[in-house]
Amino acid sequence: MYRNTIFGCVSDKKTEVASNDKLLIYTAFENEQITQYIGAFNKAYPNIQTEVVLDSHGVISSKVLAEKDNPKADVIYGLSIFNMEKLKSENLLAPLDIPNLNDFQANFKDIDNPPYYVGLSGVESAIIINEKELSNKSLPIPQSYKDLTKPIYKGLISMSNPTSSGTGFLTVVGWIELFGEEKAWDYMKELNKNVALYTHSGSKPARMALSGEYPIGISLGYRGHRMLIENKPIKMIFASEGYGFDLESLALLKKSSPNPNAEIFAKWASSDEAMKLYASNNALTGIKQETKPLGYLQDPYTKLAPTDFVQMSEKREVILKQWNTYFDGENKE
Repeated sequence: MYRNTIFGCVSDKKTEVASNDKLLIYTAFENEQITQYIGAFNKAYPNIQTEVVLDSHGVISSKVLAEKDNPKADVIYGLSIFNMEKLKSENLLAPLDIPNLNDFQANFKDIDNPPYYVGLSGVESAIIINEKELSNKSLPIPQSYKDLTKPIYKGLISMSNPTSSGTGFLTVVGWIELFGEEKAWDYMKELNKNVALYTHSGSKPARMALSGEYPIGISLGYRGHRMLIENKPIKMIFASEGYGFDLESLALLKKSSPNPNAEIFAKWASSDEAMKLYASNNALTGIKQETKPLGYLQDPYTKLAPTDFVQMSEKREVILKQWNTYFDGENKE
């Protein structure tokens, strides 16, 4: 996996302010996604030399905060909305001016007008199942979060740790929004009895389900989708109660001398052309698309937890502290 890597035009000074023919993009999109997206942008705008720094949501957010007195990047691309809200609260973002803003779903854009970010695509919590392993144990396929608390699944479940994984955090936020705070914590205590391992990575529970080590993984829909494309023997379940989700969002950094190429990129990244690319990987897009990728629900929007992203971003540290109070010292990597 590429980390802290520049794609496109490589510069000896990777953190210098972009010149007129360059564009510095910080991204948390997956490797295969950013290659696809930036490749399409480069084809549309061959005279703009894109430099892309790819890392995790937390690292990208920390990097922007560390550089706030002298921002380096021009564009933040594919960053979790929970992290983007933090950057907005620190007054680090510039207002977005995109022509098709009214086409975006209301819950995929900042509440301010003009907005400081928009959600381009969405990622959701999913249950990845090794059907063969469960069949060998004569166990049914769970269809709901409630099912996962049944004693028959004890020791068979892994999920990502919300203190180190954005996938884990969006899953916990989903439970809080779906069940209410008190019932959500009660649910997590019951689920904890069956969880064999809390992983640092959001994708790892899916990989462990595939390997059969822990045949049930509370993971990410996108990872299950990729496995199904590769004909891996897994089944992807979206819990009947609904599920938590996060937005992969776009913003421009506030700079004393804005790079005009940043606005060009923002308009392209929010365009119909780009939306079709996001829809090839994700069922959730800022502007709804008819095509649904392999493995997702036909109408995935009906099951989304009604999430207040601003409030949950503000409560993030409180939620994680509470999670550690209950589950620190449990089976963690």
